[in-house]
Amino acid sequence: MASADTERGFTFAFQSSEGERHAAKGRHDESLLSALRNSANVFGEEEKKNEGKTIQLLEREHLQGALNLGMPCRCLPENAHLEVLFAGSGGGSQGREDGAGDQECVMFTVVPAPGILKDPAPGVDICVFALGGETAGEALSKDGRFLPEVGGEGWQLVERQSRQAFQLTLAAKQLQGGAYELGSEGAGACGQAPLPGGRPNLCDLAQELDEYLKGRPGAGGPWEAAQKEFEELTGGSVPNRVPSNIAKLPLGMNESVGTLYWNRPGNEGKASCFHLAQGHVLTCYHAVKMMVGEGVPESEWGTVVREAANVSFTFRTTGETQWKVASGGLKAFSPELDYAVLALEIPKGRGTELRPGLAAFATKPIAQGVVYNVGRQYTEALVLVPLIQEEDDDLSGRQSFQAFSGNTFAQQARPERVPYDKEFLHDPAASGSPVISFYGGLVGMHAGGYKYKERVVEFGPTIQAVAASISVADRPLYQQLFATKSHKGNCSIM
Repeated sequence: MASADTERGFTFAFQSSEGERHAAKGRHDESLLSALRNSANVFGEEEKKNEGKTIQLLEREHLQGALNLGMPCRCLPENAHLEVLFAGSGGGSQGREDGAGDQECVMFTVVPAPGILKDPAPGVDICVFALGGETAGEALSKDGRFLPEVGGEGWQLVERQSRQAFQLTLAAKQLQGGAYELGSEGAGACGQAPLPGGRPNLCDLAQELDEYLKGRPGAGGPWEAAQKEFEELTGGSVPNRVPSNIAKLPLGMNESVGTLYWNRPGNEGKASCFHLAQGHVLTCYHAVKMMVGEGVPESEWGTVVREAANVSFTFRTTGETQWKVASGGLKAFSPELDYAVLALEIPKGRGTELRPGLAAFATKPIAQGVVYNVGRQYTEALVLVPLIQEEDDDLSGRQSFQAFSGNTFAQQARPERVPYDKEFLHDPAASGSPVISFYGGLVGMHAGGYKYKERVVEFGPTIQAVAASISVADRPLYQQLFATKSHKGNCSIM
């Protein structure tokens, strides 16, 4: 039997158990998952109830991150407490599988930016452990939670505070205890290039936000001044997040927001979408990529989506009306702009059941002001960050937007859960929901959020950029979706 000095004790609780703590322990070289299974019967019982789901372990009190299931127990700090989550999208237990032995174990954390993880992040940093003399790249490649291309040639780590860049060939022990953003090489002065898949350069966005907040009127610092401005723009200290079915949006635009569901063996999930025009819905490319899974050629994506996907627009009743994706229904997509267009199968006589198409209200980007991120369950007021003004103030080339939410400035009971916890954003996932201007124009699509100085900034492609991309890739489809819409006021897209 192992002696006490060769064991590490810790406690854990299930997210759904309201904080009831259980004790567990494991040998120093034993993985966390093995220790939980071998020393705590209650964990085994709960695991059976959630068979096929992804297990996630969070340590919020010391490490403040999501742990690898294969991490040896000796890497845990004294008095560690784990929160156990069973994710909705099935993927089994992901973690390193090689034995730790008596090798030195070090850790560093990675910011869970879009486009680097197999499964959605639980809203905290990703704790990566390395054994012996492993490089940072080797540790990332063996971790099991990152996409296969992460950690290979052309990637680098950027320290979150100093913005210093590090090559992945660096020994992981030289990064121990640090927090890093992961991106591709070739960054400018900012130190971070756009993430693979065309995600915005988050460092540039952060600098743009700093410029916006710098010198804003009001006492208490720039974020407090921005909060005051938010309340002024939204008409006072009103809640910035209300149920979508009571949101006062023009022409019932919230009725056009739906949920994209998919269910494949070992892979189920949800994302938002909205009816664009004539039975076509717009959603995020990364949602479709999650649906089809890894290793599926793009030539086969249409078949997978046809078989796995359903769309529903009904949120006011319990009876969900399901729409299937039509044969050949994956009409257009772009990893650079993170969008995908799906055509629904419309049975004869049911076309009138579709909600209004929002393409009729598409408009050019706006520089600043209040917009609404419209989810199926909640509509959230956001304030667009003013763009860096060009000499001619021409916004026609703007491909993405970023905005901050008043809700991000308040002290949350569980601040580590933003931006991806369902209690904060829309449930189901907000990715793919429309962004509507104060005057009722469709200006963009929500694609994600990033943590910035303990706040959340949200971003996505402008609808004009999406329309322009479709116009180049499939001109007849563009004509069908955008060119025949009725123009209202300034809502001309191109």
